[in-house]
Amino acid sequence: MKLFVLGSFVHAHCLSVDRLPLPGESITATGLCSEYGGKGLNLAVAIHRMDVTVETLMAVGEDAAADGLIAFMQEYGMRTGGITRTGLQSGYGVGFIDANGTNFLAVYPGANSRLSGAHVLDALPELSSADMVCAQFEIPDDPILTAFRHARGLGIRTLLNPSPWRTLNRELLELTDILIVNETEAASLFQQPLDRQLSLEHWQDLLQDYNGQDKLVVITLADQGCIARHQGKTFYQPAWPVNAVDATGAGDAFSAGLTVALAQGKSVQEALKIACACGAWVVARLGVLQALPTAMQISRFMEDSL
Repeated sequence: MKLFVLGSFVHAHCLSVDRLPLPGESITATGLCSEYGGKGLNLAVAIHRMDVTVETLMAVGEDAAADGLIAFMQEYGMRTGGITRTGLQSGYGVGFIDANGTNFLAVYPGANSRLSGAHVLDALPELSSADMVCAQFEIPDDPILTAFRHARGLGIRTLLNPSPWRTLNRELLELTDILIVNETEAASLFQQPLDRQLSLEHWQDLLQDYNGQDKLVVITLADQGCIARHQGKTFYQPAWPVNAVDATGAGDAFSAGLTVALAQGKSVQEALKIACACGAWVVARLGVLQALPTAMQISRFMEDSL
């Protein structure tokens, strides 16, 4: 089995704070974490950690951060043939994490914004032999559309996590087989208010009314777990109980767990169960890459939590 990830690389920097700052306020941080990140890289590493072959098409800059990333991936045993240098500055991110694990992030895309459909065409041999093609929104629409068009023509399933949110291109939505959104993104997708939390029942009603045909639509609901709709059926998976430390990367771990489980032929309900376990595992730990679980760790976690 092989998965193809249209990736993004962000040199991530996170500050731990007692509470998130108010507008215009300066506060003292209690900790600093600096690591390689980006939703695409996180997804690829998470898949690799679960013992699945992953090809990654990713744009980086002509800088030390990119050099370090390549060395890291090679040391980790990951393939680096799909890394392309497209600009002077690699992606750069800054985040704040409070004592409850709540976070907010800002990302400068840098080289990621230069990934194009032409790069995808160069990578078609790897894409064409994949079992699933995955993407997120830290890169432009053009390479995603190009990749998903070819995947659809070859009968390869596609998975999209439209984060950071932007309005979904109609064709891209039609080409997406598996759509993963968090509460905020789902509110935008379903044109719901962004200033209030919707109930589980409300999400269920929205999904039932959504004309997604055979598409699997998954909404992650943080400590409420997730809810999904596929082929006329609604699925709910509660969250695994853990002490939240850092929510950064939990969504990427969730996506990886879901992707691997579905690619392995597991049912939607079982895949959601594994995905929630992967997200919970990361939430209970500081950082992202070093917190991503192996398949054995998740299996034991699920067994011990029953």
